[in-house]
Amino acid sequence: CTDGRPKLLDVLDCTGAGDVDTSTVVEPSSDGSLKGLSGRTLRLPAYWPTRKVGSKYHLGLKRAFELYPSHAVVSRMKAERRKKIDAAQRDAVATCQASLAAKTDDVTAEGKKMAEERKLRATLLEKLGDEQEDVGPLYDVIAYIDEEGTWRVCIDTSEEGNLAASALLAPFRVEHKYATLDPISLLNYAIEVMDAGKRVVISVDAGAHGTHVAGIIGACYPDKPELNGIAPGCQMIGMKIGDTRLDSMETGT
Repeated sequence: CTDGRPKLLDVLDCTGAGDVDTSTVVEPSSDGSLKGLSGRTLRLPAYWPTRKVGSKYHLGLKRAFELYPSHAVVSRMKAERRKKIDAAQRDAVATCQASLAAKTDDVTAEGKKMAEERKLRATLLEKLGDEQEDVGPLYDVIAYIDEEGTWRVCIDTSEEGNLAASALLAPFRVEHKYATLDPISLLNYAIEVMDAGKRVVISVDAGAHGTHVAGIIGACYPDKPELNGIAPGCQMIGMKIGDTRLDSMETGT
């Protein structure tokens, strides 16, 4: 704003597309880690703000493809992920074929059984490479309340339990911070915590129209006033009404 106040006060998803059920509550194990709902071991960074005494961690799961704003983004993500999957698939097939080519016992009953097993394994690996369907990233979501009373949320975008590689955010209205899901989609997100931690809301953009209109209304460029909007000193709240799950259509919510 013209007086230095933050332009964007809050970001809200009014569609339900970003909702994450975080009603599961747990305590960390003896080594300080958590077992995520994905089954991954989630390593809690020591530098995170201290958890409030008596509180627990809330866990949830979210599929990234439920957040992506268009089929084009999903297709791009699938193409990039397929490169990594194909590389691992080729390595597995090559290892299996090398074992087939190696001199083995094909005389005894057990040797013949193992030889047949290796042939079937190679065939299955090649078939799986053709039939593989990528359902996209699956993110563990962790929420907790710190000793100052502020909710903190981490989305494990590493998909490896490496929470130190992921952002730890407070609700946007509290600290006005956001993060980026991944370097492929470049999709920015903010979070909110509802129902005493039982629900986390991940707010992402569903299209550019609202941002375009907001710029016309309130863009503020102190060094280039010719680029200002109609009311450069105004503050805004971003309210998403285009449901990502329905190609950004409004649902009446």
